[in-house]
Amino acid sequence: MRVKSSLATYVTEHLAFLGRVSNRSIFGGIGIFVEERLLGIVINECLYLHTGKSNIDDYLSRGMEQFKPYPNAFDLTTDHHRVPQEIIDDPEQLKEWGRRALVSAIESAKAKQLAGIERVRAMKRAKKAALQAEQSKGNTKKKR
Repeated sequence: MRVKSSLATYVTEHLAFLGRVSNRSIFGGIGIFVEERLLGIVINECLYLHTGKSNIDDYLSRGMEQFKPYPNAFDLTTDHHRVPQEIIDDPEQLKEWGRRALVSAIESAKAKQLAGIERVRAMKRAKKAALQAEQSKGNTKKKR
């Protein structure tokens, strides 16, 4: 079932300057994507935008809650926080918060990508060390 939301339509129109914006169902609400990157979520007519190091203080200083896709789950949250109504009501501020949310989403994706690369490198180093240790044991046995 496709969810409809006047808030999602409003936000999509105002954030179109950021790039190719699309919407699709997510977590029982509507995901707002820019260039296939999840930027925001509209659920129960509340807007949540992506947060990170560069913009989290704006949300926390206003007491905005973090989005929990499954409210009964103990620790499952996302990198999205609720946007204050006064920001939504002011198109210029909404655009600025949307721009900063996109910067945050890009920074987060880069950090996750780098962490993945480092994980792969660490696995390769561990595998190489294990192989060298195994070969070393083999050489020790041959010397006896």
